[in-house]
Amino acid sequence: MISFLFIARLMNFCKFKFKLRVYCNTFAFLLIYGALFATFSEAKKPNSNDLNSHLLPLLKNPVLKKVSYGISIVSINKNTSLFNYQSDNLFSVASNMKILTTSAALEYLGPDFEYKTRVETHGRMTASNKFLGDIIIRGSGDPNISGRFYDANISSIPESWAHALKNRGIQVITGDIIADDSIFDRIYTNLNWPENQLSEWYCAPSCGLSFNDNCVDITLIPEKKPGSVVTLLVEPDTSYFTIFNTCVYTSNKKEHAYSVYRKPETNQIFIKGKFWINAPPKKTWVTVHNPALYLATVFKEILGKNGIAVHGNARLINADESLKTDLEVIAQTTSSMEQTILVTNKQSQNFYAEQIIKTLGAQIKGSGTLAAGIEVVHDFMTKLGFQPEEYHVDDGCGLSKGNRLSPTMITTILAYMSRHPHGKVLMDSLPTSGTDGGLRRRMIGPHYKNKIHAKTGYIARASALSGYVDTRNDDVLAFSILMNNFKDLCMVRKIQDDICKALVDY
Repeated sequence: MISFLFIARLMNFCKFKFKLRVYCNTFAFLLIYGALFATFSEAKKPNSNDLNSHLLPLLKNPVLKKVSYGISIVSINKNTSLFNYQSDNLFSVASNMKILTTSAALEYLGPDFEYKTRVETHGRMTASNKFLGDIIIRGSGDPNISGRFYDANISSIPESWAHALKNRGIQVITGDIIADDSIFDRIYTNLNWPENQLSEWYCAPSCGLSFNDNCVDITLIPEKKPGSVVTLLVEPDTSYFTIFNTCVYTSNKKEHAYSVYRKPETNQIFIKGKFWINAPPKKTWVTVHNPALYLATVFKEILGKNGIAVHGNARLINADESLKTDLEVIAQTTSSMEQTILVTNKQSQNFYAEQIIKTLGAQIKGSGTLAAGIEVVHDFMTKLGFQPEEYHVDDGCGLSKGNRLSPTMITTILAYMSRHPHGKVLMDSLPTSGTDGGLRRRMIGPHYKNKIHAKTGYIARASALSGYVDTRNDDVLAFSILMNNFKDLCMVRKIQDDICKALVDY
């Protein structure tokens, strides 16, 4: 018979074995659970390569609480979307509109498209060096007839034309100097631009025949003469303007305040206020009314200074006037679309953008109007997959608040242009961080300088920054940051810069 002691020991052994099995199973369970937990935790843990972990904290800034904004970021190399926030919403884009306008120009005209402004003769020469007839300046919509590419000599181009006529032996012109601006319509400014700012350079009118960005340059010169009228340097020196100057010098710095403006629909310029005698020279630019007549008038005056008498008038071509297009060309000035786009984006020149969009209308649709230019832009956007009813284009430069695009639309344009045969022209035209254009004072640190190539944009309560970022791992990102309805411009720009820095580091 088995003793009770043996049975008791057997029972204790079985209990131990059961507990051991339980302990082992429990330990195994804990190992498996721990591994799963670690894996899950690692998936949730912010990663240095996780763009969200870099950007979301920036977007929690209290400044953005009531701001309407959208962001789109895509990888060019990987052709993938990396980050989106309200990226399909429409926003006022300000000068980011120029990205669309210049991209359309590269798509349909290319960088080698040439503007050609011709000086032609309409008449005949006599043996006494008298020209019986008119001189026609035939415009092509070129925005580059200025001193910008001629060592800042505003009158360099019309002076070269005068020398060409003089070299032909012409001493007298019996007829008129006719400005042919008919390639564009004569709707000079957009009805949706701020009416009280039309004297400012950024509201310069568009025209088929333009000169000096359709502005006059006025510099107020300081002198130690309190109470006397301020001395002005006006360029070009022309009778086309009438200047009413009642601005006087003051020795009191606190009184330093003045205004310069042009009376609408006229070329009467008023300068009022007080100018501190110790202030540095102050240069301002005032828009002109009727730009083509402006150039014709300046050209006639230059001819006179070069010994060529003009008996007729400087005037515009009449709507019903038929001038042959096969007349003798005495001089021709040429500029390219590439240099035009460079100025448009680097310097954010609204005037240039408006010239480009009407050029698109004239060359592609046969009508030099804003409406025809917008049709070309619509065609371009349709090619990219967006229908006209999904956005709104109101001008070529972005000055109108009516322009409405989404961040996704802008990054789609940028991605398309990155693969375009002329895409480098667009990228090279964009301001570069810490170097030039609207970004010359932004993101200037050594890690970020020259890494961001982007178009800035600002109108009242709208700020934008869109372009390309070169990342540290040799990727190229296209991004668009559109911000509306903010109160603190400096803060929203700082947030834009911080986002761009995060992209560089991504």
